[in-house]
Amino acid sequence: MQSSEVPSGTKESSGIPFEDDEDDDEMSEPNNDFLVTLNNEAFVKLNKYAFAIRPVEVGAGTITVHSGTGIDPVHPILEKLWRNICDSARKMEHGVLDAAGTVAQNLSGSGVIFCKSGKDRTAMQATLKQAQFLARVGVRKSDRLNILSDATLMRIHGTRLPVCEKNVGQAKYAFNALQAKFMPEMLKPPLGSVAGFLKGGKLFSREGAIES
Repeated sequence: MQSSEVPSGTKESSGIPFEDDEDDDEMSEPNNDFLVTLNNEAFVKLNKYAFAIRPVEVGAGTITVHSGTGIDPVHPILEKLWRNICDSARKMEHGVLDAAGTVAQNLSGSGVIFCKSGKDRTAMQATLKQAQFLARVGVRKSDRLNILSDATLMRIHGTRLPVCEKNVGQAKYAFNALQAKFMPEMLKPPLGSVAGFLKGGKLFSREGAIES
């Protein structure tokens, strides 16, 4: 595979769509304008790279993107990603990460999931990717409900809760019920595995709290 340009993923310049997994103690308001701008700039570079290594003829009705120097057609394998980026202008769209991961695979790349502790949001994303892999290779059905069921099973009975226990001494994910309520459906932790209303179940107290 040869190209004069290295692709940019959704968040960094190596061609790998990094999935940022910051386990912050405080829930903050996302800066959607910044995220949309960042993803737009990265998408333009990724689109050029896709055409460089997978040349394809495009028709008159092809979706387009403003590249800064003009209007470019969107490569067919990037159309779903582009739609998710456009949707993210109105809300936090987890589909951006999901579609970016699929694109990376199609372009012979890979994805990385990372955070400061590697046990909570990392667990939700890693188990989702494992469930999607089982569906992709035909071991399990590829419908959404089946993928969610498999991911949930691994979140409860897999290796992720033991990782939490080794980190903080308790086999619980450092989410509370309020946080879980607003998480994307495919990334929601099983309610029986979360720490409590506040971390460690301690209301307005750090005593016994589970650190993320």
